[in-house]
Amino acid sequence: MHTTSSSAQSSTRGDRRSTPRREIDVLMNQFLNGYPYLCRATDISRTGMRLQSVSPGTRHVRFVGLQFQLPGCEEVLTASGEVVSTKGEQGTVGIRFTRLPEVASDRIGRFLAASA
Repeated sequence: MHTTSSSAQSSTRGDRRSTPRREIDVLMNQFLNGYPYLCRATDISRTGMRLQSVSPGTRHVRFVGLQFQLPGCEEVLTASGEVVSTKGEQGTVGIRFTRLPEVASDRIGRFLAASA
């Protein structure tokens, strides 16, 4: 797993997130109805992440489980999230974290701070 070379991005026009995000390129698992599906995370913030190449079923569910590793981190992190947006034919979805364990929140915060 690796990260792209970009640094934290500021909010762009039309962006509803109020927290800084960082582009990433990470393969991860999203869980739908208890089954894991491989997908790619393209950015992350303290409040959520954007996923690409997701299962077609993601557009028809409200909540998903997430399992991922941040670049440079050996620890597997878990979270739960709500699908809050879908975008175009690429099948990308925006996920807002609904349950983020303290350890995962801490690791994400460190990851975001490292790019500042």
